[in-house]
Amino acid sequence: MTTSPALRIPQPCPESWAAMTPTAQGRHCAVCATEVVDFTRMSEAEVLAFLAARGGQRVCGLLAAPLTPRPAARLQGPRRWLWAALALLGWHPVASCASKPPQAPPSTPAAAVADPAASQKSVVIRGQVLDGEKGPGVVGAFVFINKTEFGATTDENGRFELVLAANWAPVKAGSLTLHVQGNPFELKPQDVPVNLRTAVQPIELKIKLQSTEGRGHIMGRLVPPVPPVAPPRG
Repeated sequence: MTTSPALRIPQPCPESWAAMTPTAQGRHCAVCATEVVDFTRMSEAEVLAFLAARGGQRVCGLLAAPLTPRPAARLQGPRRWLWAALALLGWHPVASCASKPPQAPPSTPAAAVADPAASQKSVVIRGQVLDGEKGPGVVGAFVFINKTEFGATTDENGRFELVLAANWAPVKAGSLTLHVQGNPFELKPQDVPVNLRTAVQPIELKIKLQSTEGRGHIMGRLVPPVPPVAPPRG
């Protein structure tokens, strides 16, 4: 089972695969009145041959998303493998803050974290993002604070830490919401409210993300690769 980086689905379809009517080659989408071909068991060559046989006609299909971490991409820091996989499929985030990893929140002196007497100078939120009820930690998940670009990215164990200045506006408000998102082809995003007035410092959280429907797959109109054209001869 292969997904070619040359094959793209620029606009993933939000309709439910499970709700569609089964057909010989996949399922029928009543919303678009078209057949969605199941390519998840086909090789790259078979998918390309299928598209070539259609002679440029529009083809909607279900593909397996490239979910395996790529060593080269993992060397790129907090972006990790997720965004490399999304780029290959032409996925575009719907939330503006999701287009890049979270930025570090406004700085707080390190002494404020280590010294309990200085706790009023900072708020510390630690947590672990898990894959389901008993799953492993989610690597490279994004944890955004409210609707800002600030937050953290989980480590190899799914853990993160936020050290927030006490005079920062979201902290002074007394409560905030953490928007947590992993691979959108695997896990549903989740909003986690945090009451800063009643929580004991440091705040410890366990965040359990739920699987998306048809986990590990993406559905929509396929865009086949365009072969290069021979350069003009002088």
